[in-house]
Amino acid sequence: MLNNETQPSGEEPGAADPVSSELQPDAAVLALLREGATLASAQDLPAAAQRFAGAADAAVEVDDRAGFARAMAQLAVLEESRGSIDRAFACNQKAQETFIAIGDAAGLVQAFRVDGFLHVRSGNITAAATSFAKAVTLALQRDAGMVLSTLDQVVPVARHLIDSDQLPALLPLGVALQKAVDSAGPGQLPDMDDFSEMAKTVGDLLAPLGVIAEEPSLTAAQRRKLAARATHQAWLIDALTRKRWALAELVRETLQTKLNFHEDLD
Repeated sequence: MLNNETQPSGEEPGAADPVSSELQPDAAVLALLREGATLASAQDLPAAAQRFAGAADAAVEVDDRAGFARAMAQLAVLEESRGSIDRAFACNQKAQETFIAIGDAAGLVQAFRVDGFLHVRSGNITAAATSFAKAVTLALQRDAGMVLSTLDQVVPVARHLIDSDQLPALLPLGVALQKAVDSAGPGQLPDMDDFSEMAKTVGDLLAPLGVIAEEPSLTAAQRRKLAARATHQAWLIDALTRKRWALAELVRETLQTKLNFHEDLD
C-alpha cells in the first residue's frame, strides 16, 4: 500500500456554482454513507462495508443514481484498504459509469484518481498515469480546485515511486500529465492558464527524471542522488500547492459540507 501522504483527499473545492440537487444523494442514502464513513474512520471496515453496501441497495430502490455512485466509490476505496483490488476496480467502474450518466464531473474526476491509485497498487504505472491524466484533463475543463486536488495526489504518487526505487516509472507519469494539458486545451476554461501551467510543470519535472534514471552509466550513488533531488523537487511543488491553496482544509471542508463524499485510502 502507499503511505498516508499518497491518499486522495476527497472532493474538489472551489466549484463556481452550488451542486445540483440531482447530484446529491437521497437523505436516507446519505445517512448510510455518513455512517459508513464514520465506521471506516474508526477502522471498523466490515461494518463500514455493510453500511456502504446498504447505501447502494437503498439507492437502487429509490432510483438515486447520485447516491449509488457515491456508495460504489466508497466501496472501491474500502475494498482497496482490505486488499481486494479486483473488487475495488469493479466498484469503481460502476461508480464511473454512473457519474458519467448523471453528468457529475467532480465525482468522475475523483473516480479517475481512485483508478490511478488502484493501478499503482497493481503495479501498472502506465495505466495509473493514464487515469491521473484523464482526471487532470477533465479538471482543467471544469474547475480549478479539481486540478489542484488532483495534483495534490499525483505528486505524492511520484514520491512513492521514488521511495520504492521505481524512478523510470516517473517517465509515463510525467508524459501523461504533459499530454493531459494538451488534450484539455480546446475545452479548457478561461483563466485556467496558471493551473494548466502548474500541471505541465509537474509533468516537465517528472518525465526527464524518468529518462535519466534509465541511463546505464549511472552508478548506484548517482541514482540515489537523483532520487534525493527528485524527492526534494516533488516535495517543493507539493508544499507550494498545499500552502498557497490550503488544499487539505478546502478539500475536507467541501467533502463534508457540500458533496458529502468521503474518500480515504490507508
